[in-house]
Amino acid sequence: MNPVKYNSLKLNGETGELVRRITDNWLIGIRETNPAIIDMFRDRDLRPYRDLLPWSGEFAGKYITGAYYVYRLTGKKALYEYVTNFIDELLTYQDSDGYIGCFSKACRLTGAYSQDPSRTGFTWDAWSHYHIMYGLLLWYDLTGNGEYFRAVEKAARLFMNKFYDGKPTIVSIGWSEMNLAVYHIFGILYRRTKNPEYLYFASKIESDLSDEAAGDYINYSLKGYEYYQCGKPRWESMHIIMGIAEMYRNTGNQKYLEVASQIFYSILKTDVHNTGAFSTDEQAIGNPYKNSAIETCCVVAYNALGIEIYSLNGDIKIADFLERSHYNAVLGFNSPSGRWSTYNTPMEGTKCANYHSINFQCRPGSPDLNCCSVNAPRGVASVYDWMLTDNDGTLCLNFYEDMYAELSNGLTVEISGGYPATNRITVKVNSNGLKQKIAFRIPEWSVNSVIVSDGETFRPAAGKYFAIKKIWDSEITIEFDFTPYTEEGGGDYTGKSSIYAGPILYAFDNAENPQIDFENLPVISGKELEEAVPVLQADGSITLSFSNGVVLTDFYHAGVSGSSYKTWFKIE
Repeated sequence: MNPVKYNSLKLNGETGELVRRITDNWLIGIRETNPAIIDMFRDRDLRPYRDLLPWSGEFAGKYITGAYYVYRLTGKKALYEYVTNFIDELLTYQDSDGYIGCFSKACRLTGAYSQDPSRTGFTWDAWSHYHIMYGLLLWYDLTGNGEYFRAVEKAARLFMNKFYDGKPTIVSIGWSEMNLAVYHIFGILYRRTKNPEYLYFASKIESDLSDEAAGDYINYSLKGYEYYQCGKPRWESMHIIMGIAEMYRNTGNQKYLEVASQIFYSILKTDVHNTGAFSTDEQAIGNPYKNSAIETCCVVAYNALGIEIYSLNGDIKIADFLERSHYNAVLGFNSPSGRWSTYNTPMEGTKCANYHSINFQCRPGSPDLNCCSVNAPRGVASVYDWMLTDNDGTLCLNFYEDMYAELSNGLTVEISGGYPATNRITVKVNSNGLKQKIAFRIPEWSVNSVIVSDGETFRPAAGKYFAIKKIWDSEITIEFDFTPYTEEGGGDYTGKSSIYAGPILYAFDNAENPQIDFENLPVISGKELEEAVPVLQADGSITLSFSNGVVLTDFYHAGVSGSSYKTWFKIE
């Protein structure tokens, strides 16, 4: 299941509007509004040393990665030019040995802060290199600029010169669940170049994974443990798990696919909240019903792993998950303005801008920079990787917002109808005289779907792909079942349920219900629930109204004004 290639693409729905606002209100101009994002590399040997976070060097890498994903959706020339200029400037601060971090020469990849090279085990320098190297690879693919690829290989050579074979291990520099993420990069480099040095180095990193200071993910998984039961169940390790999946691509060894898949499905079973978000207090805990911090970075990383596993097994359940997460967790951690995102987007509570919640990360010259502010755009725009996919010649449609796409083979797809606010869409396809098999994702929640094609009516099964092979020069209509449905809670929410219609989770926004006591919400009856119909509002929000006076709002728009919200209700 690989993403298709486009000659042109335009998203005309809410996602398209959001990525355009993110482009204009956040991505373009970050060098000027937060100059330290690059200057920290320029000044790394300048005394007095900057007061940096362990992960400060990641900001530039996450930024260019997120900008890459957004550019693919928008095609905005100004963004392309801005980011390539940003990268070109960043690369002027890569040293001759390949180092592209923000710590002094004495502290390069040692785990030490510049202020005290003798004390190691504190910085995430390898992790920061990982994000920069990953972003550079993406922009190399986009631009064909060989300097970007050569910069990645220079950094890789630095790692190979510094670690293993009688030299320190990466685990020895501390924070293994972060710093070992370069495992993923070396897997990618081997797949692209077939240079055996890269595969060898990846195998040395893999030996580090079983160290007691690391997560021992492979052995725990093969023994059947849930992810939250391993030694390092934090979110950062999702990037290591993607490295395990990459090793499957490189070797064909089923063990790697088994491990990466088992970890993804384990988290899906034990640690994904009603919003489609992974993590509680930045890790897996085995309980999705604890209302605590749900970090934006955790959601982005887990969804990236989900896309990776989906690309390998084509499981429609993953596509269903990605849709729920996209419309709730992912859109929900963004302001509709595109100007800010959250650190924590709880199931119930308030949405605060990340530079309020984690303002300890703010530094002179970087007032808006933190781990989540630079990562959030990737979360929204990664929809590109699963919206339309190719499965051995079958075009799979997974994403039903309004759009127009011309694929690289000349086939065009136009979707209209206003999904996910409305349940009836029209898909117009022109295959230019070629017989093309197209499979439509019928979500598990759409129990009674109706498809009409060339005057023929079909009632496809829920939770499966429905495929038609023909010469397309026509349109197809799909009517999804938007009957509201509930999912029961547990733990802190035993006796309560969440309410959905289509892929949307609905929330009680205190500001939209001034006549109702927030602490004592009325019970919603099953009859009221069955009769409720989603309604699109002028501000882009979607509401469900009940006869008892309660008005629920889609999770993306809930709490955007700073008001409190709830997503768990008593259903009669």
